[in-house]
Amino acid sequence: MPKAVIQQIHDLTNRIRGFDLVPADNSVTLPPCSPGAHIKVSVTDETGKQAKRSYSVINPGQSDLYRIAVLREDNGEGGSRFMHETLEVGNIIEIDEPQNDFPLDPDATETILIAGGIGITPILSMAKQLQQDGANFTLHYSSRNHHDMALMSEVLDCAEGRCSLYFDGGDATRGMPLSALLGTPGANRHVYVCGPGGLIDAVLETARRNRWAPDNVHYERFTTPSAQLDDTGFEVHLAQSGKVFDVPVGKSILDVLIDEGIDPLYDCKKGNCGICTSVVLSHDGDLSHRDAYLSDSQKAQNDQMCICVSRMQSSGRLSLDL
Repeated sequence: MPKAVIQQIHDLTNRIRGFDLVPADNSVTLPPCSPGAHIKVSVTDETGKQAKRSYSVINPGQSDLYRIAVLREDNGEGGSRFMHETLEVGNIIEIDEPQNDFPLDPDATETILIAGGIGITPILSMAKQLQQDGANFTLHYSSRNHHDMALMSEVLDCAEGRCSLYFDGGDATRGMPLSALLGTPGANRHVYVCGPGGLIDAVLETARRNRWAPDNVHYERFTTPSAQLDDTGFEVHLAQSGKVFDVPVGKSILDVLIDEGIDPLYDCKKGNCGICTSVVLSHDGDLSHRDAYLSDSQKAQNDQMCICVSRMQSSGRLSLDL
């Protein structure tokens, strides 16, 4: 695992802080990073345990510096508070090599970039690359007000007149005109969205109504999808070991397995990367697929699921090939 030194810390807004990370060893360079990629930073959560948090790299292609931005979540699990309250310039931290679950499509002839709040971090990295390539793109960025809009000047400079800003004051009706922005789909028109769950869901619904092909709609969530009102507890059966565990409301299958000492493969814990995808052997209730990895046709077959976010939507038993 690489080690990095915090070279600079910037207050981007009242709740968003930027960190410039350079190699702890001056003789090495940082691994290459593509637009949309993230790194994992080792933090201490509110329970005092070591954990990892993923942050998008704002400056792709730079080998001597990673720039990230962290939104302070006072009601979160403590990772962002650790980044804001504990870390100082000169501290050495552990980071993972970049991983990209949100890459640009190289065949796109038109790209629509949509960001809300802290979701601007991967979107800005894409805009920088598209600008450098002379590609056809537009960028749409929303926030409650201009004081909460991180990196606004950099966004405007990068997009060179192709950027529209929206300040909704917390009123969704004053937000982006998504139907007009997405318009008619095309074989090589692609849209990328990152930000609050409500914005992502609205873009996905608008794209569905406008008959966009699912493969041309890309999104990344920074948080795990919220529990739904009709969630229930259920049993998960691991066929390879014969073990059975209860999965309560508000807890994922993956988290239950981790707590029980099982060591399944996983990475993002948000339904983006697909690493935790598991084969479904049987289920006596409906499955609720909440990931961004499987296609609609794959979800309809109900023979696999991302156990970090998806679950059974009724009480009963779910059997997995684990």
